[in-house]
Amino acid sequence: MAQKRLPKRSAFDDLSKTTDETTPGKVEMPVVQLGPKGMDGLRIAGEKKRPRSWEREHQYGKGYSVKGVRPDINLWLLNTAEELGVRVAEVAVYALMYSMDLVDSGDLLVRTNPNPRGALMTLFPGGYDRSGGEDAQLAIQKLTKKSKATRKTGKRSKGQPEDDWKSKPVNWSPFDQSLKERIVVYCRDKVPQGEFVTFLLERARDDHQAGLLVFNPRPRTIASADAK
Repeated sequence: MAQKRLPKRSAFDDLSKTTDETTPGKVEMPVVQLGPKGMDGLRIAGEKKRPRSWEREHQYGKGYSVKGVRPDINLWLLNTAEELGVRVAEVAVYALMYSMDLVDSGDLLVRTNPNPRGALMTLFPGGYDRSGGEDAQLAIQKLTKKSKATRKTGKRSKGQPEDDWKSKPVNWSPFDQSLKERIVVYCRDKVPQGEFVTFLLERARDDHQAGLLVFNPRPRTIASADAK
């Protein structure tokens, strides 16, 4: 004899039924204690006593990062810093400050030209990739071969390998913030910072090789613990 099939039940049958003991109405939610001690356990943001200028001077902007520095110029900084036994940032700051002073005094003229490849002007009308002579081209080719060797098979990067050095930033830290501001303000809406920095360092390198710019490194002095 076939068993009598029971009607299908809904998972919400018990919830939909109401009895005399359970009448729908306002449901009182339990009081939730926030934090380990209720409201006392919450952290309330207090008023900052330091101005925002303090944060900018002490927490941010301690270095300088710029894209598009020509590889031969960056290599000159590395080699010079190694020979002098100082940080690369110190050589970069000294050389850039030297050339920036020449620009401000009018001894180094900055001639900008229309750039068909970008919205900003260019300092190298013959093409930034082809600027710098044979030494620059050898440095770019060496960097290009290294980039090809490290690139994974089957993956193609955006742009040509020769453009990789333009997209990778050079970081100098610690950096003189007043000098950084001078460079940023001068380049604003005119020329790329990488080209301008290369232009300044190129002049500093040439004058250094000619004996007109001399680096005088000094030994670091460590303050005594008893000194006040």
